[in-house]
Amino acid sequence: MNPSASGWIDKLLQLINLDEFANTSEQDYYGALRTSGFIYGTNASDVFQFESDIDHTEEEITKINLLLALLYQYFQSIDKGNKEDGIRSILNYFDTLGARKFSFLDKVLVGKQPSSQLEKILHNRIQANKNIFTKNFSNIITNALLFIDVLTYKQYLDGHLDVSLYAERLEQVITNVVLDALNSKDQKTDYDELLVKLVESSLRFHERATDTSNTNYVHLLKGYTTLCERTYIFDLACMAVWDDKKLDAKEEHYIWKLRDELSLSEGEAAIAVTSAIQFIENNKDKISFFNHSNPVKHFYDQSSKTVSVLILRNRRRLVKELKQSQELLALLGKSAGKTLTEEEKQKVKEQLLDICKTIPSLAIFALPGGAVLLPILIKFIPKLLPSAFDENRVER
Repeated sequence: MNPSASGWIDKLLQLINLDEFANTSEQDYYGALRTSGFIYGTNASDVFQFESDIDHTEEEITKINLLLALLYQYFQSIDKGNKEDGIRSILNYFDTLGARKFSFLDKVLVGKQPSSQLEKILHNRIQANKNIFTKNFSNIITNALLFIDVLTYKQYLDGHLDVSLYAERLEQVITNVVLDALNSKDQKTDYDELLVKLVESSLRFHERATDTSNTNYVHLLKGYTTLCERTYIFDLACMAVWDDKKLDAKEEHYIWKLRDELSLSEGEAAIAVTSAIQFIENNKDKISFFNHSNPVKHFYDQSSKTVSVLILRNRRRLVKELKQSQELLALLGKSAGKTLTEEEKQKVKEQLLDICKTIPSLAIFALPGGAVLLPILIKFIPKLLPSAFDENRVER
C-alpha cells in the first residue's frame, strides 16, 4: 500500500480490520495517537498497525494517521456505519471548512471518486518538510495542529453548526497555551525561539497568533469538556516545555496551573508528561526542529531517506535497467576502487539520469536540480547488486 500513489485509501481499508479498529476504546485510541507521534506533529509510526510490503515515509504515515483518526470518530458517532459513507461524511465535513476547493486541473486528475478526492484533501492538509531551506520546519507545528481537524469533525458529527468557529477558537487556545509555555522558561534556547516563530507561522484558521500578553483565552479552557480536548491541549504544552529535557520552577508552575485550569487529574497529567518525555527520548532524531542547528546535514538525511524509499520500491526495475547498461555498470564497479575521471563521472551522471527517466517514481532525479541527489543514489546502488560488483565490500 503506497500512500503516495492514487488508490491508497481503498487499499488501506482492505488491509485493516475495521471492526477491531472501530471497537478500540477512546483511551487506547488517544494513547495510540500519542505513541505514533500524531499528537506531537512528528509521525513516527502508524496509529493502527497493519501489514505492508513497503516502508512508509513520515508524510505517508501522517496521511494514514489523519485518515484513521477521522474514521475512528465517524464509527464512534454513527451506528452501523460503513467505510463508503464514512469517506463521504469526511468529504462533506471538509466542504464545511472550505477545504475541498480544487483547481480545474485537480478536478480533471482527481475525478469524482470520493476516495480519490479525499486523498487529495489529505495531501493538502499535510505540510511536508521537503525543503527545509524554504519551509523552515513549519510542518511540525502544522501537523501537531492536525488533531484540530479530528476534534472539529467530532463536533460536525454531533450536529454543531459553526464548526469553523470551533476550529478557530481551539487553534487560538492552543497557540496561546504553547506560546505561554515557551515564554514561561527562565532562559530560552535556540529551539524555543525557533518554536515561537514556527507557531506564529503555522496557523490555518488564524492569520497570525494572538498577542501572548492577552490571557483572554484562559476562560475558553473551561469550555472544553471532553477528555480528548483537554488532554490534547495539555500534551502540546508538555512538548513545548520539555524540549530542553528539563523543567525549571516557572515551567513547572505553568504546567500544573494549566492542569488545574483544564481540570485534569494528577494521574492524567502525569501520563501526559511521561508520554511527552518518552516520545522525545525515542524519536529525537526524527523531530525536525531538534536538527535545525545543522540544516545541511538535516537536508542530506531527509534526502537520503527519500532516495532509500524510492530505490527499495523500484529495486527490481532499477537492477534490470542497470544490468542492461554495461558501460554504466563497469564505471560504477571501477568507482568502488578508483577515482573516476571528469569525463567518466559525466557519463555516469547522464546514464543514471536516462535510467531514472524510464522509471516514473524516480523521475525526481531528472528534474532541474535533481542531479544533486545522484551521489545518494549511487551510494545505495551497490547494496542492490551482487557482492562481486563492489570489491571493497566488507562482510559483517
